[in-house]
Amino acid sequence: MVIIITGAIGIGKTTVCEKVVRTARGQGHSCSGIITRKAGNEDIVVEDVRTGETRVLASTGVIYQGPRTAKYFFNPEGIDFGIQAIDRGASSDILLVDELGPIELRGQGFSGVVEQIASGNINCIVVIRKGLLSAFLPRLGTAASVFETTIDNREELSGEIGLVLTRAVTTE
Repeated sequence: MVIIITGAIGIGKTTVCEKVVRTARGQGHSCSGIITRKAGNEDIVVEDVRTGETRVLASTGVIYQGPRTAKYFFNPEGIDFGIQAIDRGASSDILLVDELGPIELRGQGFSGVVEQIASGNINCIVVIRKGLLSAFLPRLGTAASVFETTIDNREELSGEIGLVLTRAVTTE
């Protein structure tokens, strides 16, 4: 089962993911993968969902030698850290990948997970910004349930996703 959480930048997609993970763990399911957040200095930090460890993924102020976007310089060590967390999480009940973005569309960053998802052998939650969703859907190669996070539904959305995910995980 593939669940995609989409929505505008800053709408609460990561918060929805955190709530889904808490609920799934409370039901006894193992959860692994990555969550990304903005730090107070505008850096992006990647967290290993299983261990809670973090690394700087990207920065506006530090010039890392990894991929870059118009705003961010990506840290190769942060990317490697995230890839390792994703790889370890592939065997868990639920793999979380927050988020796939422009560098993954270019075959960089966490783009390897797209192939894992397309294989259809894992239960995963993937965060993809609304503006990039149409570019990712054909690459995922599988039927996905898409949930859009909005101001109106972001408080209840984790419950809806949790129900769908729990059904998928318990029927396997």
